[in-house]
Amino acid sequence: MRLLRLLSHRLARVGYAGAASAAVDFAVFNLLLLGLDRERTFDILVANSGAFACAMVVNYSLNSRITFGVRPTRRSLIAYVLFTAFGLAFYNFNLLWIRGLFDAVSPVALNASKVAAMGLLVVWNYFGYERFVFGPDARQSGQRYPRSDAR
Repeated sequence: MRLLRLLSHRLARVGYAGAASAAVDFAVFNLLLLGLDRERTFDILVANSGAFACAMVVNYSLNSRITFGVRPTRRSLIAYVLFTAFGLAFYNFNLLWIRGLFDAVSPVALNASKVAAMGLLVVWNYFGYERFVFGPDARQSGQRYPRSDAR
């Protein structure tokens, strides 16, 4: 029962961090698309990669402090950057794949494709953060926030 309670609280915190990151991701993506050609694959990748980079700064900050309650360390930052580089490739591949399936060119269709690609990315990120970035090594290193701050 205690594990289920902990997991549900952590999932709520992951949801909060993810929602804030997604808001940044979509805002930057759509702002960048205003000046780019939505029909060019390269432009979509530029907009998505730029938006992803901005969102990941927010995501790292929130996940380290709120979700996992650990202070950012050099090790976790390096692991995060490496892990997110794979995540970006995964995200861009899925965005282009889904965009191609639906021939998405309009802003609404591109954003719908992005939602679907982001759904796949969320699963990738949660398990990767838990295991590689903010995993047991980081949590056992003593670099935790005080209990009241990690909630």
